[in-house]
Amino acid sequence: MALLYVDDMIIAGNDDTEITRLKEALSVCFDMKNLGEVNCFLGLEVTRSDAFFVSQQGYASNLLDRFRMRDSKPMTTPMESYLKLAKDEGKFLEDATLFRQLVGSLFYLSITRLDISFSVGVISQFMGELREPHLIAAKRILREIKNTLNFGLHYKQGTTFLLSGFVDADWTGDINDSRSTTGYCFATGSTTISWCSKKQNTVALSSCEAEYVAASMAVQEYVWLKRLVQEIFYDLKNPVLIRCDNESAIKLAKNPVFHARTKHIEVHHHFVREKVLNQEIGLQKIRSEDQVADIFTKALGRAKLEEFRAALDVVDSKFPLRGSIENSETYE
Repeated sequence: MALLYVDDMIIAGNDDTEITRLKEALSVCFDMKNLGEVNCFLGLEVTRSDAFFVSQQGYASNLLDRFRMRDSKPMTTPMESYLKLAKDEGKFLEDATLFRQLVGSLFYLSITRLDISFSVGVISQFMGELREPHLIAAKRILREIKNTLNFGLHYKQGTTFLLSGFVDADWTGDINDSRSTTGYCFATGSTTISWCSKKQNTVALSSCEAEYVAASMAVQEYVWLKRLVQEIFYDLKNPVLIRCDNESAIKLAKNPVFHARTKHIEVHHHFVREKVLNQEIGLQKIRSEDQVADIFTKALGRAKLEEFRAALDVVDSKFPLRGSIENSETYE
């Protein structure tokens, strides 16, 4: 027996017909119970007014108490700007139990605090051989959480549903194995609905290759999102715009002549070119300073972190201002 929670506001906004249809379809396969309007579910707190605000304030507050960081000094960024953690530097710490618990807890917190995704991903790489700098970096994330305890995702109603995304890569960003980090996010016109910060599986030989691999990962996520939207709402007919700050990667996706110079790239990464040729996606060049996905690939300074965090609509519950991600139906 499965008990599935279905809430009107999360599924289909104000369209009662679509909500009823979806509930009836799900009730065929699952035992369902109407629990009313959601307020708190698995640590996620939902506030409804003229918009929806989803946060984990209570969960974050409990983390500060659990790991004895309630009286710590607040920080404005989750990681020191452009910090590079080495796996073999610093004093070795034998007991990593508390550190592993902290990393797992922070991963769950990143459900609504996507601005800490990169930092949490970095420290998670050292759970096998913990050293003092790694623990200090982990505690800094909690100190930043203390400073932004009321932050969460702000979903505005009545916005046009138009899927778009950003993709970026930090070439050879990891000093331990020289692998690059992929970062991407997708928004529907009001707030980010999907994001990723993940180290690539292979070493890229150029920034073009790193960005191209990242674009391939983003396109795979787009395919999944497209199927999800089609099953719940309607078909996506317009090409989805994905913004990239590497012109060489964009040309590589459009022009097969460039493939002769990149034969070492694994074949499955050319999946992105198929979607470009079919006009399912459009890759658009943007300036590096406007690349919102940078927040998923590197430790940023305070100014850039706050700018990109606001653009992704991760805001203070007291000042829920809409972010600055813009959608466009045109692409190059």
